Amino acid sequence: MQNQYYTPPQLNNPTPVNQAYQQHLYFKNKRRKERNELIATGLIIGGTIVASLVIQVIIVTILQRTDYYSLYETSSLFQNAFNIIAVDVFSLVIPYFFMSLILKKRYTGDLIPREKIGKLPAFAWICIGMGCCVGANYVTAVVIEIFKQFGYELTQTELLEPSSPIECAAIVFSTALAPALCEEFAMRCCALGALKKYGKGFAVVAVSIVFGLIHGNVIQFVFAFILGLIFGYITIKTDSVIPAMFIHGFNNGISVLSDVLKYSAGEKASEYVGPVCYITWLCLAAWGIVYLVFFKKEFKKQPRKLREPYALSFGAKLLCLLPGFFVPILILIAITAQTVVPIK
Repeated sequence: MQNQYYTPPQLNNPTPVNQAYQQHLYFKNKRRKERNELIATGLIIGGTIVASLVIQVIIVTILQRTDYYSLYETSSLFQNAFNIIAVDVFSLVIPYFFMSLILKKRYTGDLIPREKIGKLPAFAWICIGMGCCVGANYVTAVVIEIFKQFGYELTQTELLEPSSPIECAAIVFSTALAPALCEEFAMRCCALGALKKYGKGFAVVAVSIVFGLIHGNVIQFVFAFILGLIFGYITIKTDSVIPAMFIHGFNNGISVLSDVLKYSAGEKASEYVGPVCYITWLCLAAWGIVYLVFFKKEFKKQPRKLREPYALSFGAKLLCLLPGFFVPILILIAITAQTVVPIK
């Protein structure tokens, strides 16, 4: 007869050793899940970059096989209108919107961050962002000079200059407004939102790499990567994409203003645009820093969050994205090989 006082062994006895082992398994599984999610997310984002480039190639190939290609090469109005439709809408907005639908479970908030931040704080952030953009221009100039020291020149596609008032308006839309809206939607809304749950700093850096890759050559990669850090940081700090859109538009607008003044007032007048804009924005950036630091206390030190046990490190997260970014990086290298030419 079975002993009525017999108690079977408890396999899940909550001893300290067993609790530690269960916790180890929990964090190990959580780490594996995050790694797999990041690899899948990287493949989807990388596929979106490739799809964006393929769409551009297809549209340009179709254009080259029509009678409109000669018009594209000679008409600034047609060229700018084509770039808005082909590059900004079909190659950016549409692919990245579909990407956001695929990755919708990754988003921790709205697709388009638009927290109300007030007019004066928003202007201060814009001023600081523009001051950083001025610095990015000088960093890019240093990169160009380094290549020159080794006997190579970096080239990039140049747009036709405007020759009428309507073409001046077209270049404003094509170079300043459309990229500010479309690129920021693709990068700081769709891409940043998909990666933000894995760490805000990590998301800013990763999306800045993507932002550089979509520009397709070394000059623009370096410049776009630095700008991506600026736009991403300000978007995270304000929880709004609006300041980044304004900074993007104003930064591109400097070259637009130069082209418009060159058409309306002559080449000599356009030469002053860069220095005047840079000095103005640097002064406004200094005011913006003072305002946000001393009046809004935006940059006060925050308590550092402890990293979860077994959480992926910053570098490990970037490595998880590498399989997805491998093909876009190869494409950038291939394009770069065509844009780096020996100095004669």
